[in-house]
Amino acid sequence: MDALSITLEIIKYILPAIVVFFTAYFLLKNQSDENIAKLRLELRQQSQNLLSPMKLQAYERLVLFLERISPQQLILSDNQPQISALALKHTMINHIQQEFNYNLSQQVYISNQAWNVIRVVKEQVIALINICASDLAENATSTDLSKAIIEKLMITGEQPTEKAINFLKAEIGLYFG
Repeated sequence: MDALSITLEIIKYILPAIVVFFTAYFLLKNQSDENIAKLRLELRQQSQNLLSPMKLQAYERLVLFLERISPQQLILSDNQPQISALALKHTMINHIQQEFNYNLSQQVYISNQAWNVIRVVKEQVIALINICASDLAENATSTDLSKAIIEKLMITGEQPTEKAINFLKAEIGLYFG
């Protein structure tokens, strides 16, 4: 037998084996890729199922935060007739900061835009308190500051916490509606 016939004989056996190998390889790879895609989809759905309640809870907590820092609620909870306007101002601002710090972790579950709205509203409420307090005399009482805040809200006709709550409700509707 010459070298050519030996080579042809080897090719007769190797070529079908190579074809079978590559056919099996591509079939198994395709099936493996499909299985990986299915597993990823299942994992994504499971994480979505776990995160949805946490997201909803975050929105609920932030709505509660906004309700607690609304000027009217702060006046009801923090105002004591025997304290000065300055003391009430500090109490209200501390109350806002404590509530905010307590809810800091909720930003993980909401959009950046919603978190920015929360931060801006917090600063607006603090600014409202500071502006009203700065317009009062040094010996003003907590009742004077409370009246000034209520009057300022009535003049502007706008409640910053209500706008933020409406924004959060709209965003919840996008996710869960």
